[in-house]
Amino acid sequence: MNWSRTILDGIVMCVIFNGLVGLFFFIFPQAYSRMFPKGIKQAAAPYVNMKDVKVLRCVLIAIYLLMFLYMAVRAHSAGVRGFQNLFWTGYVEMMFVNAGDFFLLDVLARKYVMEKGFIKGAEGHPDWKWNGWRKLAVPEHGLGWPLLFCPLTGVIVAGIGALLGW
Repeated sequence: MNWSRTILDGIVMCVIFNGLVGLFFFIFPQAYSRMFPKGIKQAAAPYVNMKDVKVLRCVLIAIYLLMFLYMAVRAHSAGVRGFQNLFWTGYVEMMFVNAGDFFLLDVLARKYVMEKGFIKGAEGHPDWKWNGWRKLAVPEHGLGWPLLFCPLTGVIVAGIGALLGW
């Protein structure tokens, strides 16, 4: 495993992923409310266009698939070989994306969105405060990503490498 390359690629993917997610937030703000805490989700529900939710879902799936492919190709170009090494490369890189998502989007961007009132129906909702938000963000990024999504990413990246004979 090439640690310096893995860390740099993780940082790059963190920036690209969070930048794209942030960009699409400004395009489909109401659709994103479906990913927010329960109270915000319920308050914004009357204003959510389900077509936008479907488009957003397709966009996010495309972003993740491109990230998996990018991880596999970059690991291969760095000389990472073998299922176990590719797995840990994918896992560590996705942990960088996880950390960036938590700190950049769930902690910092939440404050900006809360102040600007981007989500119709949820302006001033108490779940925008950290006490409401942490009930979703901390378990998601502290347990869900490290125990489910990051290992799945590692398996996908290693699987791509195995399929391509790396």
